[in-house]
Amino acid sequence: MSSPLRIAVVGLDHWYAAIPFAEQVARRDDTILAAVVDRDPARASEIAGRLGCERVETDPGAVIEDSSIDAIACFTSVDQNAELCKAAARAGKHIVSVKPLAMTMAEADAVVDAVEESGVVFIPSESRRTSPLAAALSSWVHGGRLGELRSGAFAMNSSLPKAWPGESGAGWWIDPRRTPGGAWIDHAVYQIDRMRWLFGSEVVGTTGVVSTIAHTGLPVEDYGHAVFTLASGAVVTVEDTWVSSPGGFSNRGHLVGSEGSVFYDSTTGMLGWSFDGEPWTHRALPSDTFDTLDALVDAVQSDTTPLVSVRDARATLSASLRFYSAAATVG
Repeated sequence: MSSPLRIAVVGLDHWYAAIPFAEQVARRDDTILAAVVDRDPARASEIAGRLGCERVETDPGAVIEDSSIDAIACFTSVDQNAELCKAAARAGKHIVSVKPLAMTMAEADAVVDAVEESGVVFIPSESRRTSPLAAALSSWVHGGRLGELRSGAFAMNSSLPKAWPGESGAGWWIDPRRTPGGAWIDHAVYQIDRMRWLFGSEVVGTTGVVSTIAHTGLPVEDYGHAVFTLASGAVVTVEDTWVSSPGGFSNRGHLVGSEGSVFYDSTTGMLGWSFDGEPWTHRALPSDTFDTLDALVDAVQSDTTPLVSVRDARATLSASLRFYSAAATVG
């Protein structure tokens, strides 16, 4: 058996992903939570202490340059991510990256170059390609049960994020100096990655709207609705918002092909499908939890190529920024 992978969690800004990731690392036998790093030592100490991790740092460089660390999981705000990923790649560290990859395409390209030159594994946290739900969708789409995909619709609605558990403010999530967008890009990155993977086609046209509907004066949008035209001719809509009341989170997806359709909805907890003209069949919705740690460990310890790469993260950012450039602002 390979030695356990020693992983440092760098940054807790994106705590929704960082804390569950750190918990998984600490729980597994094939990984070790080697350090928790955050500019706020109290936050880092809180998480490290809860998980039995003895090392707490405030300087990411301390773990990036540490030869005993195998991988860096970066969950800082987006404005810090590109430089940290470049430094980690140059130090030979495998990487799990916060979403989206960077603020600009120039920053993203620099990360791509550093990762590909070093040959490290790079897993973007917006990608869920091995979760139970993703596996079911892939088996049907890539197995040909839906025929030629013609359209898709993805929607995720939530309330404003919190800067930290128990706090009321949104913090960096609504600071345009630290993130390239608001509610829309917050969750659209997951759907764009799934769209590109399942449809197997790149974006060639984009339109849509952004707005502040529920939170007047917010410096970023709380509503966004994109319409993507793909090279295959398929059209896919992606709606993401922070306009729901607390507890009103929902996540839905609908794929329509020439031979069948698939629909899933977190509010009903159901996955439905109809193939070859048969009536709709439903079953309990499979989980769609983060699978980044599985992807990282499998790729590193088995020396295999993961289903997702730094170029997928770049493509997701490109589609997102293209939408923002094309979208009309309303409200």
